[in-house]
Formats: sequence, structure tokens, C-alpha cells
Amino acid sequence: MSEVWFILLDGFDLYEASAAMQAFVVANGFACVAGQARRYLVRCLTNGAAPVRSNGEATLHADALPPALPARVEHVILVGGSSARQALLHPTRSQARLAAWIARERPRIGRLAAIGEGAFVVASWRKRTPRDASSGDTGVAASLSGLELALRTITGDMGYRVSLQVAEKLAPAPERFGAPFRFRTALTGHACGDERALALNRWIAAHLRQPLTNDQLSQRLAMTSRTFSRFYPRATGFTPARAVEHIRLEHACHVLETTLMSFKQIARRSGFSSEEVMRRAFIRVIKMTPSQYKRQLYGQV
Repeated sequence: MSEVWFILLDGFDLYEASAAMQAFVVANGFACVAGQARRYLVRCLTNGAAPVRSNGEATLHADALPPALPARVEHVILVGGSSARQALLHPTRSQARLAAWIARERPRIGRLAAIGEGAFVVASWRKRTPRDASSGDTGVAASLSGLELALRTITGDMGYRVSLQVAEKLAPAPERFGAPFRFRTALTGHACGDERALALNRWIAAHLRQPLTNDQLSQRLAMTSRTFSRFYPRATGFTPARAVEHIRLEHACHVLETTLMSFKQIARRSGFSSEEVMRRAFIRVIKMTPSQYKRQLYGQV
């Protein structure tokens, strides 16, 4: 089980911290459903007074940061507050202590990351650390939103499909609230963990009129067809054929939303062999026909 330590600074962003924590909790739930052990142990810590005050004046209980790490901690995430920005030029005593703690304990931290203005404390640590100093694992994530940071971590640890399930659990589809549904796939976005798969998916999106066969895609990554057939589902959670279908559908939906093209034209531009093939893909994946998809955009369902 990987420990995830959230170090909360005074005035920390409550929404960003809680979104990230909940993502790890939900990921544990999916692991249990799959008959696996929980993947993450989440802890909240502070190097200042406890409980810690958030930016919304709510307080959260947090354990005191230990003087030294007893063992390696896989993930340490700093959650900054409104005063974290001053850590670079005029750090408070608490911020200076924290930067010194990071410098001292960095070799025992697997992955160091920051949410929001916690990045200023990380920058303060870097400023005081010699460039040739040994710092163990060099993985340091740039400042991200809490949910994005957690999803990237989950993608790396548990795979793209689990991170997508977590995202869907925490961000319900807008149609549940009466808003029109717009189909989007995350295959061409940063949530797709493997950079090779991401680059390939973006190439697919730019070449939808090509056949996009398994052999063609494997050659694009300079892999044998057999190696590619193992690599791609591991990286994305989709077979190559299913991924191509989803990317074609995303393009078709975007054209439906933004133009007055006929369904036949949209099918051809999106790489479907016919309007009927596109229609069957809509029903299989989106659970509605192209006509129904277009009507619900304008509240005509």
C-alpha cells in the first residue's frame, strides 16, 4: 500500500485538497470491488498549528509532521495557502522549516508534488538545494489542480481505465443536471498516462480518414503487431479498434455540435465507412442515435 501524505499549509485550498483526497479514496473503492487490496493510505499533516485553517475558514485535523521520515513515503503533496506565495522571498518561520524538512527528507520521498500555491514552497526548497545534491528519486510534479494531480498518480499506479472511472465518479455527466450531453473521450487528453499512446491518439485524431488498422498503428510506434496489441490496452484500457471508434465519435459529435453538415458528410469526415456504421457506433457507445444526440443539444428530446 502506498502512503499519500498531504502537507497542509495555513489557509490551504479546501476544495483542491478534498478533491485530491477523495480521488484516492474512490480509487481504493474500485480496487476493493476488483478483489484487490486498498492501494492508498491517505494522511493529512502539518508543520504548524493543528487543526489547520483552510481558505474558507473551515479547519481540518492534521497530524504533526515528524522530524524525520521513519521509512520511504511514496507520495508527498503540499497544499498551499494564500500566504505560500511569499515563501520564495520572505518565508515565514513555518515555511522555512518546511523547506528545510523537504531538503533533508527528499531522498526518502518517492514523488513530491504541489497543489496550487504549495509550488512556491517547493520552489523555495529548490532554491536552497545545491544542484548537484543527491535527492533520491528526482520526480517532482509541477503545480496542478488537486483532482488532475490525483488522477495522474492513479493512472500511473492503477492504469488509465481506473483513473477514468474515478473521474466519472467524481465529476458526474452534465445531463444529470439538465444540461446537454457532449460526448468527449479522454484518449487525446493528458489523463492518458503513457506519452507514446497519447501521441499516437492525437495522430489518429488528425488522420481519421485513413484506415487506421492495427498494423498501421503498430508501425507508427515502431512495434510489432503483437507487441502493440499488448502495449496499447495496458496504456489506455482500450483495444486499438475501440479507441479509434471513440476518437472518430468525438470528432463526429464536435462537428454535429458546431456545423449544419448532413450525417453522411459527418460520417465521411470522421472516417466511418458509411452513415449507418456511424449510427451503430453512436448507439453502441453513446446510447443514442446521431439525430437524438443533436436534438438533445437544443433541448428538443
